Amino acid sequence: MIKIRILSVLIFAFSLCSLGQEYSREFGKVVKDDVELTEYPADKNAEAVVLFDMAKSYFVDSNNGFDLVFERTSRIKILTEAGIKWAEIEIPYYQEGNIYEKIFDLEAYSYNYENGQINKTKLDVSNSYTEKINHYWNLKKFALPNVKAGTIIEYRYKINSQYLFNLRDWEFQRRIPVVYSEYEVRMIPFYGYTFLLQGANKFSSTMSYVDKGLSRQFGSTNYNDYINKYIMKDLPAFNSEEFITSINDYIIKIDFQLSKITQPNGSKIDVMTSWDLMIKDLLNHASFGKYIAKAEKLLPSVIDSKELESKTTQEKFDIIINYVKANYNWDKMDGKYASKLPNKLITEKVGNCADINLFTIGLLNGAGIEAYPLLISTRENGKIKYDYPFSHFFDYVLILAIIDGQNVLSDGTEILSLNNRIPSRCINERGLIVKKDEVKWVGLECLLPSEINTEIAMEITKEMDLRSAITKTSTEYEALYCRNNYSDDVESIKKKLDSKDFTIIDSTISVQNQHDKNEPYVLSYTTLSQTSIINDKIYLSPFLGESLSENPLKQPTRTYPIDMVYPTKRSFKTSINIPEGYQVYFIPEEFKISNQSFDFNYSVKNEQTQLVVSFDYYFKKSVYPDTDYSKIKYYFKEIVKKGNEKIVLSKKI
Repeated sequence: MIKIRILSVLIFAFSLCSLGQEYSREFGKVVKDDVELTEYPADKNAEAVVLFDMAKSYFVDSNNGFDLVFERTSRIKILTEAGIKWAEIEIPYYQEGNIYEKIFDLEAYSYNYENGQINKTKLDVSNSYTEKINHYWNLKKFALPNVKAGTIIEYRYKINSQYLFNLRDWEFQRRIPVVYSEYEVRMIPFYGYTFLLQGANKFSSTMSYVDKGLSRQFGSTNYNDYINKYIMKDLPAFNSEEFITSINDYIIKIDFQLSKITQPNGSKIDVMTSWDLMIKDLLNHASFGKYIAKAEKLLPSVIDSKELESKTTQEKFDIIINYVKANYNWDKMDGKYASKLPNKLITEKVGNCADINLFTIGLLNGAGIEAYPLLISTRENGKIKYDYPFSHFFDYVLILAIIDGQNVLSDGTEILSLNNRIPSRCINERGLIVKKDEVKWVGLECLLPSEINTEIAMEITKEMDLRSAITKTSTEYEALYCRNNYSDDVESIKKKLDSKDFTIIDSTISVQNQHDKNEPYVLSYTTLSQTSIINDKIYLSPFLGESLSENPLKQPTRTYPIDMVYPTKRSFKTSINIPEGYQVYFIPEEFKISNQSFDFNYSVKNEQTQLVVSFDYYFKKSVYPDTDYSKIKYYFKEIVKKGNEKIVLSKKI
């Protein structure tokens, strides 16, 4: 019996737009309503709309067993120039060792109504290409030809898969509206699947029936396919905004997982595992637990044992982590299994996250430090469903070490990070410790705020130009971002800071603590810009646009959390020298908010010849529930308002 798990509920306030309109759902057949659609009634701002998206999965005989075939047919109407990007198609497919997927029967067309007739352009499949995402996933990519506003595109393809464990999932919802979405799954009596429906409490309609066609045979068993059809209609676009983990966590979709295998002789094998059995399998896996054991034996060959003698546990930990970060490079590939032997990693000096972190765990164990792998799902990969022990939820492995009785999380891939921090991409609820005879989860949240402190010394020159000396001091994840993206290269910094609104004085660019990870990253530079003078009044933006210019929260309501990754502090302090012959004409009002979730302070001190404008805010939590959405949206509104208010100086009379 297939069990439905309701992960979340999405309430639709969405009008049925397809009434009275007959969009074709037949590949190659374009009808009048397809052509005449220029604006989607239920979402007049939609840049494109999916007219239909239909797929089916079914089993085919293969070498005394079965393969899975997935077929997809999709049609999209491009409504605006901005919607042309929807003609760029990506097809993910999987490979793991000798288990692989193969795309075939790919064809695609674009249709344009021109000079009273429909012109059809075929995709040249040779213009498609493959992009490797990681060691397991690839993307087949192509762009439909001759696409513009008003074009109809359609494509179809098949994927043959030997990977029966995870029947292909199906996303009913997209970032553009969907008129009709259908997924047909043809089951056979030898494989049972559990499925999870996310984002809705029911389908628009479902159908389940036995195929009335010719029966099939496997071994001594005669059977007919059991067909399940899931349909969703008139789905709104998923309008995600800032502060979200992954669209995969909230979009309406159905996910399948193999739970039982029935042999032709009637015997049954329960595939639905448990967390403890999964841990046991991982510890016995050649590219996981056994890989760590091999790495442990290599410690004397990579680190001088005398260097570790008489060191504290903390010192040994830092020596080993620093060694790994200095000698091995991450290839930007995620994964929970090592891709090569430890000796090969030592020789090649590059590997995926599992190669590096499992190797590091082995070295830590070899030095007598208790350390374990920590399996996680990255933010991009989505959240783990803790009630379902499915290994495919995980796509990354971190280091968990016990230092002086405390859990310390680390990652050897992030060279410029503190040794007791994990990358922000990995902060996603909880991780599973892979430890013998124990199932334990560890929180990944960061409770320490990441801060950017901006100080500006502003003066108006005799030529009435605005000269501003700026110093930005960043800590924690903000410092890591700056070290990775700005570094201490003057030319690189200048290019990234370049603006039409000001000129940077090259000789003033300086960086402190680029390589001292324990200290804040400090960037200083001076800019020159024109002073805004209207009717003998000088208008000054005290923070030079460094504060937010628009509210990142734009939706009227929200049904999922506001995930800021980590607590954030921003502070600004600007001193403005009042030029001779001028006086203060207008300064903004002071403003303050203080509660358990958020602090906000804005003040201006008028010291006759100088104004000091102070502005700071502090989001104290990394994640806020959706019930706080209106509050957080209001806070951002005030940040934008106060951060961009102008100070006005006027000539003395």
